[in-house]
Amino acid sequence: MSDLGLFDVMYSTRAMRRLKSDPVAPDLLLQVLEAGTQAASGQNTQPWSFIVVSDEKDKSFLATHYRDVMNKQFSDYRPKIEDQSKGARSMRAAWYLSDNLHNVPVLLLVCGVRDWPFSVPEKDRIGKAPPSYGSVYPCIQNILLACRALGLGATLTTLHQLFESELQEYFAIPNEYGVVAMIPIGYPKGHFGPVHRKPAQTVSYLNRWGNNFPS
Repeated sequence: MSDLGLFDVMYSTRAMRRLKSDPVAPDLLLQVLEAGTQAASGQNTQPWSFIVVSDEKDKSFLATHYRDVMNKQFSDYRPKIEDQSKGARSMRAAWYLSDNLHNVPVLLLVCGVRDWPFSVPEKDRIGKAPPSYGSVYPCIQNILLACRALGLGATLTTLHQLFESELQEYFAIPNEYGVVAMIPIGYPKGHFGPVHRKPAQTVSYLNRWGNNFPS
């Protein structure tokens, strides 16, 4: 385990999309999954389950579908070579991940029990309920932080939503579960943090929107 403190981990956890193909030891993956299961959830339902995808054929299935979606949905957003803006660099990393997803050692599917939100009236609850996002995302954040603490790179992706039915059938995921995220995990080619975020004070208000939070 890393000697980094909690705040050190939080302040240096970034989306790592360029990952080495080196294998990740099962005991490290188990530590990551155990960290995920320590998250809080509504009424302590713990509605998450995981599929750890490391088989080459299975990774190829995910990579092919992911790449097809990227090409269909985002081909117009491939940055030009001369574009060195921050947005272009971010998009290049996204395309790199798409083009190399099959080489990532682990693709983690985080699933959640389907559960209608309170805001959806009974009469409108038609078809499949969405997964319980509010209870599963804390688990996902724990996973990302644990990866950082163990020196692993990871990134949260949701592009699977555009081929979820095929994904669920392929991996035999029960209908009562939905896939909340796919997290590529591996050793990073780049460096961690520091991250650049808006200062909390610029997005925080006291008692009413618009009332500046005191310094």
